[in-house]
Amino acid sequence: MLEEERHSQIRKVLGEERAVTVREMAKSLYVSEATIRRDLTAMEKEGVIRRVHGGAILVKQSNRDVPLYLRENVNAQAKDAIARRASSLIRENDVILLDASSSAFALIPYLRAADNLIVITNGIKAALELGRMHIKTFCTGGTMIDNSFSLVGHHAEGMIQSMTADIMFFSCLGVSAPGIMNDTSVEETRLRQIMFRHAKRKVLLCDSSKFGKEFFLSLGSLSQIDEMISDVPLPDVWQKMIKSENAL
Repeated sequence: MLEEERHSQIRKVLGEERAVTVREMAKSLYVSEATIRRDLTAMEKEGVIRRVHGGAILVKQSNRDVPLYLRENVNAQAKDAIARRASSLIRENDVILLDASSSAFALIPYLRAADNLIVITNGIKAALELGRMHIKTFCTGGTMIDNSFSLVGHHAEGMIQSMTADIMFFSCLGVSAPGIMNDTSVEETRLRQIMFRHAKRKVLLCDSSKFGKEFFLSLGSLSQIDEMISDVPLPDVWQKMIKSENAL
């Protein structure tokens, strides 16, 4: 198969699936993974796609449209550093609220350090991992968003409204220059806003790639949260809005 034909097939799959992996495309097109990597590199230079670890996504997509298994590999080192720092805020016997973001998922391995935790989450993958670690977990139930394995809707909202957490860890797609957290999912934004009302402390996990990004849904202002943990120092205007700064 010629290079141009492979590129056409990759575009077709991206249009249907929103993301591709090197392994799947190599198997589908009967070529080596090295060939697919070269194709993806060439397509990225053309501005057609954006490479992520293990695959690629369409440039026109927001991160929320990218499957969770690929989002976990975007800025993975920054997310891990942020998660490690965030874990220092957790205390024994805490009730923790986690959203279904890849940033919150990165925190889960660090929960081993504290005893007798209870975790409430709307993330299916998060709930499975927490169960594997034998951490008492409440999964909200609700309607699943297929690309993020997050649960939303009335059942999820009702579960959150019946509980109170000591601390909430969450993320969003972007934080605009004036300090507004924003997103593109109506259901997930609504659920996070409900989570805000049922958590004593709210901690935003946000790597620097999201700084200055604006999307059409407002989650709220940084003045509504207690901590923002990032991989770089926060802009002065944001520091003044947040009750305390916790940048790396």
